[in-house]
Amino acid sequence: MPRKFLGSLIAVLSCLGPAANAGQFEVLGVPVKSVLIMGAVVGVDEKANEVIYFNCAQPGNRLFLLQVNPDTGQTRQFAAPAGEGAWASLVAPDRCVYLGTWESGYLLKFDPRDPDKGLVSLGKPSATETYLWQFALGNDGRIYSCTYPQARLVRHDPRTGKSEDLGRLDEKEMYARSVASSTNGFVYVGIGTVRAQVVRFDPMTEKTKVLLGEDDRVGGTASVFRAIDGRVYAKVGPKAFRCDGDELTPVEATPAAEAVALRDGRVVSNWRVAEGKIVYTLTDKEGKTLEHKAEFTGAGIQLFTVGAGPGGRIYGSTAMPLEMFDFSPATKALRHLGNPTAVGGEIYSFASEGKLLYLCAYPGGFLSVYDPDKAWNYGTKPEHNPRGFGSMGDGHLRPRAMVMGLDGRVYVGSLPPYGQVGGALGVYDPKADKVVENYRHLVPDQGISALCVEPATQKIFGGTSIAAGGGGKPTAKECVIFSWDWKGKRKDWESVVVEGDREVVALTAAHGKIFGVSRPSQTLFVLEAKTFRILHRAKVTFGSVHEISLGYHASHDSVYGLAGNSIFAVDPETFGFKEVAQSKEPITCGFALTDSGIYFGSKTRLVRWAWEGK
Repeated sequence: MPRKFLGSLIAVLSCLGPAANAGQFEVLGVPVKSVLIMGAVVGVDEKANEVIYFNCAQPGNRLFLLQVNPDTGQTRQFAAPAGEGAWASLVAPDRCVYLGTWESGYLLKFDPRDPDKGLVSLGKPSATETYLWQFALGNDGRIYSCTYPQARLVRHDPRTGKSEDLGRLDEKEMYARSVASSTNGFVYVGIGTVRAQVVRFDPMTEKTKVLLGEDDRVGGTASVFRAIDGRVYAKVGPKAFRCDGDELTPVEATPAAEAVALRDGRVVSNWRVAEGKIVYTLTDKEGKTLEHKAEFTGAGIQLFTVGAGPGGRIYGSTAMPLEMFDFSPATKALRHLGNPTAVGGEIYSFASEGKLLYLCAYPGGFLSVYDPDKAWNYGTKPEHNPRGFGSMGDGHLRPRAMVMGLDGRVYVGSLPPYGQVGGALGVYDPKADKVVENYRHLVPDQGISALCVEPATQKIFGGTSIAAGGGGKPTAKECVIFSWDWKGKRKDWESVVVEGDREVVALTAAHGKIFGVSRPSQTLFVLEAKTFRILHRAKVTFGSVHEISLGYHASHDSVYGLAGNSIFAVDPETFGFKEVAQSKEPITCGFALTDSGIYFGSKTRLVRWAWEGK
């Protein structure tokens, strides 16, 4: 290395101050040990006693099947060999329980006559598919499943153990989202998300037929279900149909879906997790209800996001189930708080003002307000805490970015709905308690993936993503940075900063400059806020930069970020950057930057890199 360059590098690194000091990593614990109940079916145990099987997802760990005797309360838990969760579950004529996993697309089987085997994998019915969304038992005794990402139909024959890929149902759509078998012998599939379609499959001829004409294919996803009369009904947008052979017959209303019921007629419903147990309701033929509880052992749910909040506390969320937790650096207390919303996905973003924490979740950009100093009592009325406000409006599905504006209002940037392009910037006014502005397609055909407030110019800067909502295809070519004048309610500047990049993953402001990272190039860029002039670009070489994981720490006068399994620091004047520390625990999500350290998620655990001396 040339001596002149080495001297310059040493000078740059010396400007990083406290960032160069070695701190320490602390694993703070597993905040959430809940489950997401994906469904329930009625079957038998090894003694032919009637039992309920709850299909329990554990993102970050393996799913499990919980066998519950409704009369004795006895439970048994069976772990899966593959898959974090399964949308599909069914009891076949062979009395075995079948599950279809997400992310891996495996078919799992549990034989109650040989419980010691537990859940076993039957492999992937289709090499290309990663989701088996739903199951339907055909009149031929075979199990049919609809898939993602190629909208295929697959089936499995319990008698022979053979699985088959029956082919793609739509050449453009990615989601074959629901499937149902009718007494008429046909199998029907609901498809979307860009243009809805209903497809009929004939098991006798193995031929398919689309039932919606091109002019009737509305935006979104069609759904099909089997009703209590044994027939299949479809919903396409606001319209409802009965699936009559090769035709869709319009109906004013549909019968109820088939219920999960025991032999004596008791209906199993309202299953949920409360106070660490699975709670469910049994309703007899006379309408009398009785609530039951079942014990389970959770291994931990993967953390989805981490953020800083009032009082120096750290907050975070798991994904499916959506559960919020907090950590107090002062007491080192880690608390599982509960779901602060009316949705079940995950919290994407946090912002705080004074004693209040604002949070926004998927789906629908659902906004809630929480006062950590008051007792937890979720609801939607003024006296509730957290209080659920509701959706931010059109264009908000995944609220990736949120900041408190200098005007005291909350700004939320979101990625687009399923099958669509173009997200939105929404503005919530706490004083008026309403969304006062919402700008769909603020950047045409792009979602908003990062936001920051720049005090000197009093502007909000945003970064975009060209990604379409699930099932859709991007139409934009490159992501951009933009400046939002909140006083004039207008976008006053927009530009591509890194050619060819598709998403801005993080933004922060320091020293009158905007610091950001875009991918896939993993380029750190620096922008002068007043002139919009590009001051610096450099590759981040420590790994992929994590979403919303870039921030300025004033007392250290450094910008910090997370990349791969590393913490890195950037000098806000010289732009020199270096690796500060490397975690032995994998960094899977971020990011909270406080006086007590840097916090991130490591699969199911919360981890802190404490500043030296803390």
